[in-house]
Amino acid sequence: MSGVAWEWVIPLLIAAATSYGATSMFVVRMRNFALDVPNNRSMHSVPVPRTGGWALLLGCLVAIVLGPLELPLLVAAAFVLLLGVSALDDLRDVAIRYRFSVHFLAVILLLFALPERLDWWVYPIVTLAGVWVVNLYNFMDGMDGLAGTMALVGFSSLGVICALNGDIELAWFCAVVAVCASVFLIFNWPPAKIFLGDAGSTGIGLAVVAVSLFGWRRGAFEFWMPVVIFAPFWLDASYTLLKRMVTGQRWWEAHRQHFYQRCAIQIGVRKALILQLGAMMLCSLVVVVVAIFGRA
Repeated sequence: MSGVAWEWVIPLLIAAATSYGATSMFVVRMRNFALDVPNNRSMHSVPVPRTGGWALLLGCLVAIVLGPLELPLLVAAAFVLLLGVSALDDLRDVAIRYRFSVHFLAVILLLFALPERLDWWVYPIVTLAGVWVVNLYNFMDGMDGLAGTMALVGFSSLGVICALNGDIELAWFCAVVAVCASVFLIFNWPPAKIFLGDAGSTGIGLAVVAVSLFGWRRGAFEFWMPVVIFAPFWLDASYTLLKRMVTGQRWWEAHRQHFYQRCAIQIGVRKALILQLGAMMLCSLVVVVVAIFGRA
């Protein structure tokens, strides 16, 4: 393997080792730190650490620092701000108005970091959509293995498409997230020993927004592709939210009304996760096949 290839591969291996070591530490030595205590809306029955996202994102950070990718300053600032408030929320509840304010600011920073300016009327639409993606990933992180599996399948698929279209930098970034997500799944597969927490779920959500926007504007894929790939998440979250709003429920509060939650209650977490995995792979396969034949 050439020196250039190793320049991309070695940071991935170090990221995987870092994520594994950090997650093991939280599971074994710090298992009573930042616990997610079950309540009547939870899918788990015993307290579980919610620091898995910290370890996953630490691995991503190590890869980016050691790798050849130069992260734009505004993109880095967006992630730092988001992860700061989300990590604090993992330790103690942060008021929703403060969290939402940071979510909006993070997405706006991503928009201004894009290589090309958008039409003025696109900005409010994409900003709202971006904030929704950040939050829906948090909403959907309520069952063992679910959010990590979506990250693995989703970013792997986007990475393949980026590589097919010659955007190696973006493909490598997708590979970083996918590798660290796969390490997290070792500990999060049911029965989970650790959860993503707010830092992990919102961080992955912002990564989805970032890759979708940059990949679209750089010509790595068409705008609809990440929309279809992550459809199992946004369809469930959007339908459930609208239903709760229409029926006058307190839609911002935790609940057990998502499709994946109702499915897990009826057939069990493992079977529900396999069902969700099938939907994720089907959506991703459709997009990848279209991308491959679109190049022919």
